[in-house]
Amino acid sequence: MRKLCLCFLVLLLGIMNATVVSAKPVPRDISYILGLYYGEGSRFLIRENDGNLELLYNYDSESRDFSHSNTFPLKKEHFDSYTINEAGPVLSAEEAVRFERNAQGQGITCSIGGKRFSRFFYPGQNNNAFRFPAAANYDALVKEAAAAVEPANLQQGQAVQLVNLLTTVPQVKLDLRYASANNCFGKPLYPVAKAYAGANVAAALTKVAHSLAQDGYGLLIWEAYRPWSASKLAYDLLPAANKNMLASPAQGDIHNTGLAVDVSLYDLKTGAPLTMISDYDEISPRQYSKFPGGTTEQRYLRDYLQHVMRQNGFTTSAMEWWHFTLGDGTGFSRLNQPLTSLS
Repeated sequence: MRKLCLCFLVLLLGIMNATVVSAKPVPRDISYILGLYYGEGSRFLIRENDGNLELLYNYDSESRDFSHSNTFPLKKEHFDSYTINEAGPVLSAEEAVRFERNAQGQGITCSIGGKRFSRFFYPGQNNNAFRFPAAANYDALVKEAAAAVEPANLQQGQAVQLVNLLTTVPQVKLDLRYASANNCFGKPLYPVAKAYAGANVAAALTKVAHSLAQDGYGLLIWEAYRPWSASKLAYDLLPAANKNMLASPAQGDIHNTGLAVDVSLYDLKTGAPLTMISDYDEISPRQYSKFPGGTTEQRYLRDYLQHVMRQNGFTTSAMEWWHFTLGDGTGFSRLNQPLTSLS
């Protein structure tokens, strides 16, 4: 009996530690109708789940990530025509569901019975990249941030030893958005594309890279150590209504410690970045770690990445699926060493 219990315990622990089952890409015609639809005072998601479409009705207006949703399966009748067979807040027991598309094949409306709902395109969908309004005084803000003096209290504490992730982490690739204009500001925050982090972070990422490689994936770095002056520039570039999105220069950012990274995945065979559930720094419900939309494959890749990172000591973020920290930064100084000085 004791031997049987021990075997069951081992099996249970194996299940708990296992990643979710892998998934396959969906056809483009299906992926083009997935997303958020709204109207009639309601909003819902259309997602793909194991080859089938489902409608997720958000019954909690306070739930920004759609984690509080009722799920209704859609039965396909023919191209873009489905039947929904469950009773819910916006429909009766059985209704016809039909999608309309634009010239590019993207779904733009979803009709359920006699009700018509419009598509809301998230940033990154339908060539709809998110950008904050451009700051007219960008050049002046760059100079001001470079000349600013970091608060003395942020300089206190243990300083990590910064190391080059490109040369210390195997098979890592860089796509440093804030070293280019391909970010939410449309302007770079720093002049060179270098990825540095604490030596302990690099050691943990090396273990992550080895685990990912066994499944054919590589680590893609979007952001790592960020000097305090670059964080100040980002804060200054934010519109007044959005200042609460970042830590203020007086507080400092966790990226200033060298203990935080923003990462994604790429295919080791092709070298191509994988299509994740959202783009980097996308301001939408898709950024949340529990967002239930998208495709089975996208949810799998997000959850798989987070699982491997947690296994190697990183803490995940509920608000940003791509953001990971090694510890919480307590007792560590916020650094302001320019990336140009690191070699």
